[in-house]
Amino acid sequence: MLTAQQQVFVQAIEELDFAQVQRLLAEGLDPNFIDLEKGPAISVWSDGLFKWWEHICEAHEAGTPLSEQEKQQRLAVHIEILDALIQAKVNLHLWDAEELYGPLWDAASSACVPAVQRLLVENVDPNSKDEEGLTILSSISDLFFDCDFDEINWSEALAEEKQTLELLRSHGAKMSKELV
Repeated sequence: MLTAQQQVFVQAIEELDFAQVQRLLAEGLDPNFIDLEKGPAISVWSDGLFKWWEHICEAHEAGTPLSEQEKQQRLAVHIEILDALIQAKVNLHLWDAEELYGPLWDAASSACVPAVQRLLVENVDPNSKDEEGLTILSSISDLFFDCDFDEINWSEALAEEKQTLELLRSHGAKMSKELV
């Protein structure tokens, strides 16, 4: 059962209320708790990032892609919240018990280069494996392109997808078959 403060914190993350997130963390709230329905606070943050990516994809598919400025404006609060969580020592190595994915996988699956970069700076392991034995690089490549990283036809990629996968690779991420 969450405390009232934890409930408000989860709601603030969901509503992208950065001021409220900051206030609660400044009051000493430990972000390392788990909402039994929504998971850890970092997973609640990840869910919001998925919505950001869905909006970008929907606009692209509708033939009205967002400008870089629009994307960055919509992303800014997500990165501010992530930074606040990191400063408050949120556990970035926590994996969602239901899906076995962590915040780096979540950020990569949202093709969010700034979040992936931030998590890599915090030494989140880019070679973590999921329950199927797939590394983040292989799993995300399969998610985006239905193939492994070394088989991607980059002409089909959105810029964010390519940048995300190349960023992971440049930070030592391996395909599952490379770690056998």
